[in-house]
Amino acid sequence: MKNLKDLLPKKRSHAPILIDEKTIFYIAKRVLVEEYGVRGGENILPTFFKEKKLFLSPRSSLWSSEVYLMKEHIRKRINEMLGSEVIQEIKITQQV
Repeated sequence: MKNLKDLLPKKRSHAPILIDEKTIFYIAKRVLVEEYGVRGGENILPTFFKEKKLFLSPRSSLWSSEVYLMKEHIRKRINEMLGSEVIQEIKITQQV
């Protein structure tokens, strides 16, 4: 005789994958270096991550314009490397 527990379907937990800020910054830096070379990696810095928004801080208006034009492509590349839709938006901030 089978138990009721054996007949019921097993629950699968689909807990969201938690990725810390340091991992996101590391992957973002890696994507920026791949896209823009070492110079781009030095001049565009990930500074903050909150509520699925990644804040990038370019050192000049030239890099700021470049990131603004390519932010959707950069977002997609970072999410591909992370394996899920972790970043929904990229914001550009002024460096202090």
